[in-house]
Amino acid sequence: MPNGTTCQLVKLPLVIGEQPASVTVNNVTCLDEQAKKVDHIDVVVRDLEADAVFSGPHGTRAVPCPPKATKHFGAPCPTGPATIRSVNVHGTIHKQIYFVNKDDQVRHMGEDVPFTKAVTIEPPIEVMDPGNLEIDFRNVTLDIDFQLPRPTKIQQVATVSFVLKFVEQRQLWVAVCPAVPGATAGIQDESFENWIGNTPALWQSNNVCPNPNGRSGLAAALGCCPTLPAALSQNIADVAAGTTYELTFWTRSIEVPRDPCGFTLQAQIMFLDALGNVIDTRSQAISSQQLSPNNYSQFRISGTAPAGTNSAMVAFSFTPETWNTCTALIDDATFGVAGT
Repeated sequence: MPNGTTCQLVKLPLVIGEQPASVTVNNVTCLDEQAKKVDHIDVVVRDLEADAVFSGPHGTRAVPCPPKATKHFGAPCPTGPATIRSVNVHGTIHKQIYFVNKDDQVRHMGEDVPFTKAVTIEPPIEVMDPGNLEIDFRNVTLDIDFQLPRPTKIQQVATVSFVLKFVEQRQLWVAVCPAVPGATAGIQDESFENWIGNTPALWQSNNVCPNPNGRSGLAAALGCCPTLPAALSQNIADVAAGTTYELTFWTRSIEVPRDPCGFTLQAQIMFLDALGNVIDTRSQAISSQQLSPNNYSQFRISGTAPAGTNSAMVAFSFTPETWNTCTALIDDATFGVAGT
């Protein structure tokens, strides 16, 4: 740890547990007129809330302690470390039912169906202070099945699925390191392993997709559609003026046998001022003829950040010929102070 490290007391939200769960709600709706069929039902879940049920560390009686903004003085709630063994989940399913009556007219009626369920937490979750606990609902989905056993009655089964996320606000001592002159955060996800669908999660991109032919794992393929331009970039904070930086990356081409490759790959370092304006650029253009379809080659670009530099952007652009059938792969891109 660097010399000069100090400690600072901070309050942080810590995820202390997660629990997938579901609630099944059965009900029968009585229509105010006869129906030939149910056309469809629109449903939404509202007012989802969770009340944790705590038990003390020495087997004291379990008591509910709703983790809400409003607290009731005198309410039974543990004040020290406690254990969550179950959660009472409640909410309302709102429905809009569309049906066809005996005169072949489409009618609709709304209804609200409240529900509650105790969800067992396995394994139990330890909490330092129940008053600092928050329970969030994630990935909430709602499915419904229905049938019309009688012309005036609709039998329905709704299933609400979700993930309970338990977050506790805790005070922790953390080590604080002094700023290092010339330091940079560097590129995040240098080896392109984090994707959301076909989009690199930590990069800005266009016409870029994952490719399994990376140096170890995935690579970023510029030119998923090989006849259209592609772009890939990332902003980097904490770049110091007067410091020399270097961008290194590995690249190769992927071609269809017997079909031609015709593209230009350009790599750039752009130095930006505090307003995001480009004040200097270092770049290198690489033609498809310089790249192997079978092996990666490493390239380097370096430049000194001019006065007024606040941040930088590393960028790759792919410019194809109209007859191009190849893509360019990029992997293991790094950016940092030259010589380190």
